[in-house]
Amino acid sequence: MPFSSRNSIALCLFVSFIAGSLPAREWTDASGRKLEGELLGIERGYAVVFLTTRQRASLPITQLSAADQSWLKSWAANRTDAEQLPPPFWPETVQQPEIKLTGGASKDGNFIFHSPHYEFECDAEVSASVMNDFATVAEGTARVLYSLPVQLPSLQGRTYNARICRSRQTYERAGGPAGSAGVFISTNMSGEGVLLVPFESLGIEKFNGKNTKSYNYHPTVLIHEMAHQITAEMISLMPKWVAEGLAEYAGNTIYRNGTFYMGQRDRLQALHQRLEFYDSLTREQEARVMASPTAKPPPENSRAAPARLPESWIMKPSTLIAKSDADWATDVGGRAGHIRLHQMYLSSMFLMHYFLHIADNGEARRIRLYFAEINKDSSWFRTMGRDGSPPPDFITRRMTLDDIHKHYLQQLFDPAQLSALDADFRTKFIALGFRIPEWK
Repeated sequence: MPFSSRNSIALCLFVSFIAGSLPAREWTDASGRKLEGELLGIERGYAVVFLTTRQRASLPITQLSAADQSWLKSWAANRTDAEQLPPPFWPETVQQPEIKLTGGASKDGNFIFHSPHYEFECDAEVSASVMNDFATVAEGTARVLYSLPVQLPSLQGRTYNARICRSRQTYERAGGPAGSAGVFISTNMSGEGVLLVPFESLGIEKFNGKNTKSYNYHPTVLIHEMAHQITAEMISLMPKWVAEGLAEYAGNTIYRNGTFYMGQRDRLQALHQRLEFYDSLTREQEARVMASPTAKPPPENSRAAPARLPESWIMKPSTLIAKSDADWATDVGGRAGHIRLHQMYLSSMFLMHYFLHIADNGEARRIRLYFAEINKDSSWFRTMGRDGSPPPDFITRRMTLDDIHKHYLQQLFDPAQLSALDADFRTKFIALGFRIPEWK
């Protein structure tokens, strides 16, 4: 008898683009209901099956028959955790219907609005279309992150706080770092905190007495910081390049009117455009130098010596991975520091793209195991053990934060093989049409 929507086995169905005729086996739940499909892999306690209807289903293993559970144990016995994972599913688009916010002026003169998972506070009145777009972007960003084949903290029961500041002065008074476009501030490892973004970072300006969208309006900074906020309880367990790489990945996704475009062509187009912007700055610099061939550059140790733009804006992965948290400071280093920051943000995004879409033959196996391990341990910090769960091993062993980062990074790469990672990263992106000069 075929499974129905009321069965004890919950089916998570969506269109799959796996081509070809696939052999199938019969699956039975504990009540004797059956369906046919080929096993794609095991993930998060589910057997992921490709059905004869050319759809993909996730079957809770604990609700399968004893014979099926035994078969799955035999299948998994000679496979590593990575080899057991099913191929990831990537949507072409992620759509978020427009949200109409509820709320308005508060007693203290601010304006407060609510969406399903967000509370927005603004210290100046803005047009309804702007606030509705903020909410649509916020809820859409959550959909984008949870469409990725990585494990993230549950959204259930969560309300996130976002403050949109009318000026840079109010932004910095609220805690925004000097020189930053936006920030997520958390006071503890539970993930609680507030997102701050000033009008100028979003392209909001006053027109006819109202704060509304300018021609330069774009929610990139909002998306970036919301990615940090949603993954907040995991952030302290990740090095900066992982946290920023994921946020940049989300922020760089093409977005128009409630739709995020995530197909391969769209993703590569967005990466090409971002890299081309930086490469054009370097070309303009070189053109200015060539236009004045007799001009002698100031000595290297001169205070007047301008910081040169790099030939390659994408850093060698091994170099990026070695950067400390202090290297990511936004308010030190002058122009040279800002150039280095732009390099690191761009490089982090490319490295995250590499692990999600290129490494492991495009099946993202290592990055999925990495996030699964962090998500499992980070959940303890939400209650700090008040729910009776034991702390992660590194808490009892009193490991340093740097050692904790290295502990999880073992899922991504062997430190002794970073040169191989560098070479594969560069080779694969060049094959995709990206210009990456030889690293010095």
